[in-house]
Parts: sequence; C-alpha cells; structure tokens
Amino acid sequence: MNLFPFSAVVGQEDVKEAIILNLINPAIGGVLIDGECGTGKSTLARGAVALTQMSFCNLPVNCTEDRLIGSIDIEKTMISGKAVLEKGLLHQANGGIVFADDIDLLPENVADLLQIVMSSSEVQVERDGISDSSECRFLLIATMNSQLGQIRKSLVDHFGLYAKTAIINSPQQRLEILHRRQAFDDTSSGFSGNWQKQTDAIIQIIEKSKELLPQVVISEQVLQAIVDKLEQACPEGHRADLAMYQTVRTVAAFHGRTETNADDVDEAAYFVLPHRAKNPAPPQEEQEDQPDEQEQEQDEQEHQDDSDSQDQDQEQSTGSDRSPSEGQSQSNRYRSVPKAFAVGDPFRVVPFAHKKDRKYRNGWGRRTQTKTESTSGRYIYPTIQRRNNDLALDATIRAAAPYQRIRPRGQTAISIRTEDIREKVRQKKVSNLLMFVVDASGSMGAMERMVEAKGAVLSLLKDAYVKRDKIAMVTFGGTDAQVVLPPTRSAERGYRLLQQVKTGGKTPLNAGISKALMVIQSQLRQQPELMPMMIVITDGKGNVSIDSSKKPMQELLEIGEKVSKISQIETMVIDIEPGGFMRFGIAQKLAAAMGGRYCKLDQIKSQSIVDAVKKERMR
Repeated sequence: MNLFPFSAVVGQEDVKEAIILNLINPAIGGVLIDGECGTGKSTLARGAVALTQMSFCNLPVNCTEDRLIGSIDIEKTMISGKAVLEKGLLHQANGGIVFADDIDLLPENVADLLQIVMSSSEVQVERDGISDSSECRFLLIATMNSQLGQIRKSLVDHFGLYAKTAIINSPQQRLEILHRRQAFDDTSSGFSGNWQKQTDAIIQIIEKSKELLPQVVISEQVLQAIVDKLEQACPEGHRADLAMYQTVRTVAAFHGRTETNADDVDEAAYFVLPHRAKNPAPPQEEQEDQPDEQEQEQDEQEHQDDSDSQDQDQEQSTGSDRSPSEGQSQSNRYRSVPKAFAVGDPFRVVPFAHKKDRKYRNGWGRRTQTKTESTSGRYIYPTIQRRNNDLALDATIRAAAPYQRIRPRGQTAISIRTEDIREKVRQKKVSNLLMFVVDASGSMGAMERMVEAKGAVLSLLKDAYVKRDKIAMVTFGGTDAQVVLPPTRSAERGYRLLQQVKTGGKTPLNAGISKALMVIQSQLRQQPELMPMMIVITDGKGNVSIDSSKKPMQELLEIGEKVSKISQIETMVIDIEPGGFMRFGIAQKLAAAMGGRYCKLDQIKSQSIVDAVKKERMR
C-alpha cells in the first residue's frame, strides 16, 4: 500500500521536525501530535515509515489487553494441554515504531498497560496460567485532538516531544493541498516517485545526524540554560529534564553541529515543555521568609476590615480604598450600584474530566470514561464476576482451553463449565453535572474582572454543551447566594442568565459554596450515579460569614473540607485575582481545602501554555 509521502505534506513544519528528531534519537521518548481533524496528523505519522528502516506497528483504537501484551494461544493450548503464550503487538514492535492514532480514544486499561511498558521497557504477562517477561523498547508516535478528548497527565508526560498541527487558511496553500491530493489519487506510485528526491534528502539528513549525535557536546553553560528553561516552565518530575537533554543534543546534530548553544535550548523547549509546563506559584509563596500563623491571621483580619471599609465607601459612592500600587484610578473603581457587565470573549478550554474510579455507571455523554453494567459500550476486559450475563466468549474459551484433554466433550467441540464463564466489563462515556459558583460581588467590578469571569463561564458552558453535561449556576454577592439556574441541559438558558448577572456588594463566598453543595447533594440523592463537578470562579476575597461567630476565612476552609469529604464531587477553583503585590491567595487555599484543582484564568485556556512557549521561542 502506497502512503502519502512525508515530504509532500504542505506546511506542518513543527510536526515534521518533531518526528525527524525522534527518528534521529529514539531516546527522546516519542512524539504526541495534537491538532484538529483533517490537519494531516495521521498522514505525517504514517509517512515516517519511508524515512527509516524501523518496523512499523499500528495500534488500533479498539485494541484489547490481550492483543496488546499477549494472551493464551487457544489452539496450541487445546492441543498441548498446557497454557501456551500468543505474543501481543508490543512483542512484535520491539525496536520499531508504534503508531497510536487517536490515543485519547484508547480504553483506560490499555492506556495503563502502554504506560507501564513505556516506563519499564518490558512486557510482562501474568494471566491464564502464563508467566512471561521480555524486553520491549519502541518509538511511540501518537495523535490526538485535545478538543474532543484528553489523555491522563501521567501518560502525556511519557512523550518526549509535543507538536501541534497548524490550521492552514492560506488560499494558495489550500489550493496546493488539493492539487497534491488529486495527483496522489490519480497515480499514487507516480506521485510518490516525484517526491522521492525530497524524501531521500530527509533520509540523508537523518543518517548524517545519527552519525554526528555521539560526538555532540553539551557545555556547562548550555546545561545551565536548560535548567533555566525548566525553572520557568515548572514541570513536575524529571522526565522533562532528560527529554530536554536528549533533544538539545539531537537538535544540534540535526543542524550539523557537534557543539550546542542557546538556540538549541530554545528549539528543544518549544517541543519538550508545552505539554508539561505549568505556571509558577504565586509570588508570596516564593518568598523565603514565610509569615507565622499569627501574622497570617492578622493579615486576614486586616483584609476583612479593608473589605468592610470598601463596602462602606461603596455605600457613600466614593469608590474603593485600594492602594495606588494596584494600578487603579478613581474612574475604574467599582461602585455600590449593581452593574451587569458584558460577557467576555469565549475561548477553548483545557479538557477536564473526573478522576478514574471503580464505580459502575449507566447513562450517556461525552465527558468522562466510566465502567458500565449495561451491555452497550466498549468491551475492555473480561471478569469472573457475574453481573448481567454479558458473555465474554473469547475469555471463556481461553479459560476452558487448558482442560480440554481431560474433560469429556461428547458431541461438542469444546467443554465449558460454569467456572470457565467470563463476562465483559464495558466502558463508555457519561456526562457530568457542572455546578458553576460565580462571584458577583463588588470586588469583581474592579478593572471589570467580571467581564473575564463571564467569558470563562461562557466558554465552560459551550464545552458542557458539546460534552452533553448538565449545568447549574449559583451566584453570590451582597449578603447571600442564590441558585440562578437549577440543573438543566440548556446551555442557552445558562447564557441568558449569565448576561443578566449583576455585580455589587460584599463577597459571601462561603454562602455560595454552601448553596452549591446543597444543590449537588440533592441531585446525588436522586441520582447516586451522578458525577458532579463544582467550578468556583472568584477572586477569593470572601468577607461574609454564614455563622457570625466565625471568621470568614476559618469558616471558608471548614466548608471546603466538608466538600472534600464527599468523594463523588470533583472541584475546580478558577482564580481571577489580579497579580501584583497585594495578593492574598485565598482561592488557592480554598482549592487545597476542597482537595480540588486550582488554576488561574489563563490556565484553562487550551492555547495558553503553547502560546507562552512559542512567545519565549521568538525572543
């Protein structure tokens, strides 16, 4: 079968380079190609076959555990009377390329095994009376569309490089794509022959780079530059460190040099860090001298007093009493009169879903993978447990195969007993309940942060509609919180109500979270299988207690801990507090108390990290 030539793909230079770097040095750790449908991800990955002598193994989306790592060979087992191993795809892929198209669609159990093999470089089979272990090293090239699905963070971290396909809008380039595709469809062999010269040139570059790679030297100065890049990106663990080291060496060899420089570090960071980077901690947490608990409590009390004075000033229409260091003028300080701010521009949000659990659920949707007791869904693995008579015929036969020589079969081809029966464990996607808790207090009017907050909610509403989620909304401002949108699937209704939300008054953050918790608990009583997520969007400046005998901050953390004890509830706190000297970091403390995710507004934008690294590269 003729594949579309790698060199004939229009544009997509980032993806091409990432693949070539891995072909030069497989120790980099593979490449994850992200992009919209139809942007050439799979074409480029498959086209890499012509650039190397490495074997190529395709990992199908519906791959099972047995097919991946191996299982019992039924025919040989029945003949011999003892378990015989039939090796899986990864045994065949040792020393070659494994291509996983749409890796985000792989069953979780298969993705788990793939990750284990990548970490250990070994395939272990312990099942059906078989115990086998063998070396397995391969170059993984995978594709995904981050707008349609996600991969767990730990698996993403195993990829050495990340590259994103560009959306081509140029009329000239679009016309060229059509011309090349038409020529390939007319005569694929002839078209490939026309591009053989360019393909040979790439092969020559790869071979020369491979010869040069062992001679590449990294100076102490370049090592320090690598560390500086890592410090800026703040990746977790040290896989990024090793990937940067290997990639910097490979980039130098790719450019025909044996000495590395700062440009090589920038180029390596462009591919190594986007899928690993995260924003550094707030400035106050970076200080060496941390205030003691008494000082912190005093600061919180002063903050409360400042907030109260702000509210008094609002009532007198004199504006906020914030310091000039925050960069606010009299004209843009918030007032006591409630104001309905416009909805900010929407954006694509970073994919998110519930953490994996062991609960079986029914339902439908596009958000979160879960096991199901229904007979619909993807068959992921067999189980000996009897739930719904969903027979796993393949596993049942494998279980019975070793005993066929000693069992009377009569007129049947195979003798199956009750203890041999296995049932299917299936997996499907279900929707979530997204409970939005939106800060509508007066402080949100400062610098029109409410515009950004509404833009974030709108973006999340659109994402919820695509994923078929239920949505609900609680707003808090003044002295209390209210449920402005009971659980519904109408994202349009949510948008209309969002437009009407007015900003003003104090910040009853505690009441907002408590009200949202009550709604979620009510829904859980009706639907125990529900997967709720509470999304709190706030600047964290709560200054109103539900119980007047408690300080707002103390009560807030207690409520957060109460939420954390309900295992079904996932939480996310989106912090829109502005940066600068006067930061209190309350939103971060709230997220920690609830045991949930914390992120700043920019961090939920799918392009923010990638764009940041690109910007750094352009300097």
